[in-house]
Amino acid sequence: MVLAGIIKQTYGIEISFAQWFSFGFPIAIILLFLCWIYLTRFAFQFKQKEFPGGREEIKKQLQELGPISYEEKAVFIVFILTAFSWITRSFLLKNFIPKIDDTIIAIFFAVLLFIVPSKNKAIKLMSWEDAVKLPWGIVLLFGGGMALALGFETSGLAIWIGKHMTSLEAVSLFTLLLILVASVNFLTEITSNLATTAMLLPVLVSLSPALGLHPYYLLIGATLAASCAFMLPVATPPNAVVFGSGYLKIEDMVRKGFVLNLISILLVTFFVYFLLPIIWDLPEITALKK
Repeated sequence: MVLAGIIKQTYGIEISFAQWFSFGFPIAIILLFLCWIYLTRFAFQFKQKEFPGGREEIKKQLQELGPISYEEKAVFIVFILTAFSWITRSFLLKNFIPKIDDTIIAIFFAVLLFIVPSKNKAIKLMSWEDAVKLPWGIVLLFGGGMALALGFETSGLAIWIGKHMTSLEAVSLFTLLLILVASVNFLTEITSNLATTAMLLPVLVSLSPALGLHPYYLLIGATLAASCAFMLPVATPPNAVVFGSGYLKIEDMVRKGFVLNLISILLVTFFVYFLLPIIWDLPEITALKK
């Protein structure tokens, strides 16, 4: 979201859901497979191949959940329609609604939750009491990234940073990507990945033209790297959930996660350097010529 917003704000170019999916999904599948191989064959030795009573426990939990409610089905349908609209917008919905974008789709289906009634006709699927509990701070942080990018441009700070980064012109693109991805990867272990990208992407927007590079290389490399943090519980919410189970120690996560970090650094660098220009037709950036 931060990446798409900054590219839209800076260059007037829109990255569609389908376009991002075409590049990000293969990385996710390959990284998932590599992580599974590493964790089950090298990091840990699992002598027990099955979890005793696992099937019975799952059946018990499903029975306690009970049948799917009317409200759950309605929300699921709204979610499916939202995802379908995002995925097909660039090649299907545009033919019927030329001005539609991802924001319009999101707002439309969000408002729809306030309109569709629940089984109790007097109550809607979503109420304002539920909406105020959403993490609005993330929205403010996202907007802060947009404001930061615009401030860099209008204040002249972007030009100043670019002039002082020209020493990196001698570094090859692959080496530069490897250093950037590794730095962001380990930085996001102790900071929010959203905050990291909101802070760093405006700087990379300024750095790209100074080095004569297409900005997509640095921006996408940093964005992907910010999503790959496996060492510390504070890095991402899933890490905190797993650590909170009580079955893992900090040293377990640090030692095993460090190897996963290295795997993700090499994979992201490889994909951005070799496959990004193949999978995507990189658009001509006018700011690159200035």
